[in-house]
Amino acid sequence: MRTAEPLHLRLLRLLRDHGTVSRAELADRLEIPRPRLLAELERLVGLGYVAEAGMAASRGGRRSTLVELNPNLRFAAVDLGASSVDVEVTNGRLEPVAAYAEAADIRSGPKVILHRVNELLAKAKVDGAYEKLDAVGIGVPGPVSFRDGVPVSPPIMPGWDRFPVRELLTREHGCPAVVDNDVNIMAVGERHGGVAHSVDDFLFVKIGTGIGCGIYLTGDVYRGTDGCAGDIGHIQVDSHGPMCSCGNVGCLEALFSGAALAKDATLAARNGTSPALADRLAANGVVTARDVAEAASEGDVTCIRLIRDGGGGWVACWPAWSASPIPR
Repeated sequence: MRTAEPLHLRLLRLLRDHGTVSRAELADRLEIPRPRLLAELERLVGLGYVAEAGMAASRGGRRSTLVELNPNLRFAAVDLGASSVDVEVTNGRLEPVAAYAEAADIRSGPKVILHRVNELLAKAKVDGAYEKLDAVGIGVPGPVSFRDGVPVSPPIMPGWDRFPVRELLTREHGCPAVVDNDVNIMAVGERHGGVAHSVDDFLFVKIGTGIGCGIYLTGDVYRGTDGCAGDIGHIQVDSHGPMCSCGNVGCLEALFSGAALAKDATLAARNGTSPALADRLAANGVVTARDVAEAASEGDVTCIRLIRDGGGGWVACWPAWSASPIPR
């Protein structure tokens, strides 16, 4: 059973999702007594999270005061991929204020990568995106101890195991920080503003340089006891398969990630089995998973086969994954 959320979270979420709302309407929507709401609003105004925004239209009596999230709220969102860094600053309603993206190798280690993250956030400050940050959220491509704010034995992140990511960001920016697996964060985003907005139980699968899965159960992210609940990319599906970046053999990720698909596509381009991929290789010097998808949609038989053969890995993966200790 889902635990009831504290009032301040319900109130802030409502303002985030619906914008400016009158005090009277807030009391109606949250189904709480007006005095309790006013006390909580006063507390949140004092903390700088909520601001008054004029008077509402009359509902037949005394006009109610409008309230909104403080327009000066600023959050930093950081997405670390296997080969990229994306940094965005948003306002309280999660609307982008500034964004930066660049290539990076997660294997460079936490000191190098997080130093670059801090440089990008410093640039955002110089560019006028914020005066101070109210919170930082960061997603990493590997298992995370959400409680401790550290990566835990991430297969493709050498040097990151137990590195104090949350502590470093909190100290650097003087605000709370949250660290989670990147696919969990994608699932949270899908629940907030995507097609799963009203769905309490769903799986969000990401296929990129790696493969991962965010799991939502009864309205909350399910991470498992060790943060690995959705780490399906490193389930072995072929004991005689190719070597995976994690050091094991035949992982789903080694067979059907974006990187694996690009590797097979490059071979097909070079040996002439796919004229469409050969043309793309000649034009661009590289072949990507996107090229495979585009050529498949154009009817390229080799690309269709690459996708179908790789997709078979999901069938092999499913029994092992569904046997994992997820509560029913």
